[in-house]
Amino acid sequence: MAERLRWGVLGAARVARRRVIPAIQASANGAVVALASRDLDKGRAVAAEVGIGRVHGSYEALLADPGVDAIYNPLPNALHAEWTVRAAEAGKAVLCEKPLAQDADAAAHMVEACVRHGVPLMEAFMYRFHPQNVRVRALLAQGAIGHVDQVRAGFCFRMDPLDPANVRLQRALAGGALLDVGSYAVNASRMVFGEEPRRATAWRDFDERFGVDVALAGVLEYPGRRFATVDCSFKAGYSGWYMVLGSDGTIEVPRAFTPQLDDTVVVIADAQGHRRAERFAGVDQYRLMAESFAAAVLAGEPVPYAPDDAVRNMRAIDALARAAARNCGEDITPMS
Repeated sequence: MAERLRWGVLGAARVARRRVIPAIQASANGAVVALASRDLDKGRAVAAEVGIGRVHGSYEALLADPGVDAIYNPLPNALHAEWTVRAAEAGKAVLCEKPLAQDADAAAHMVEACVRHGVPLMEAFMYRFHPQNVRVRALLAQGAIGHVDQVRAGFCFRMDPLDPANVRLQRALAGGALLDVGSYAVNASRMVFGEEPRRATAWRDFDERFGVDVALAGVLEYPGRRFATVDCSFKAGYSGWYMVLGSDGTIEVPRAFTPQLDDTVVVIADAQGHRRAERFAGVDQYRLMAESFAAAVLAGEPVPYAPDDAVRNMRAIDALARAAARNCGEDITPMS
């Protein structure tokens, strides 16, 4: 078994430059060996900045590079499916940014292609690897707060001004608050309940200038009349949190999704409201994600989160989007 996974990166997106490439370079079992950019000068500048040895002037050239084992795909949402499928056809494992695709059908197509070509695929929800969220899952498994009835989750940040040049606001690239940051809130609710929602209701602030939602609030109904409220916005001040409400108490994660390298805290309260805090030292959750993915690929084992999970997440997101467009409830048909 090789000791290090050799990564190639599609494009020079901000999240790749600032978070994922440095995390892989600092990891114990991976290295970014090549980068592709259609703007070759930009690609060379980024490669020099972060210590990447090879730069390709096209995505096709990167996928054809025999020295690359795995692809990190941080392209705009609308391009995830095309270039993940093409990476699979080239025999490369893929770590694809969230959301996996612009809708569930495209996500399912990606999964099918990766299965057909025998390559691993995982959605890059890095927050799941942070010790605070691992601890929450353990607390829930232990029944620390009894029967869980509700989840509240939200991820907002203020984009000022709302810039049409920003990919998050471009309809053609599958922008919008729900796909961008709302996907985290949806994923957190599914992680907590460990089941799939059956019904979605939602309302949105749809900006006609861009053709995308800039804020959304919704409710996902889970089996047993349990509920998750989810919200997201490009217009509100920063928040990225979730809270779990159980029969015997609550669990709150105030900075759940983007703690960066700061210390974090999980607050547990009992049924009488007595609170205690568990503290976690700052950690690079992107590095933990990259190392976990690489370890699975190098060992020929399943990746930590199966790609079908990403399709299920997209199905819930799709239902919220449809419900918000109609300002009404929308059923989610169970997967076969």
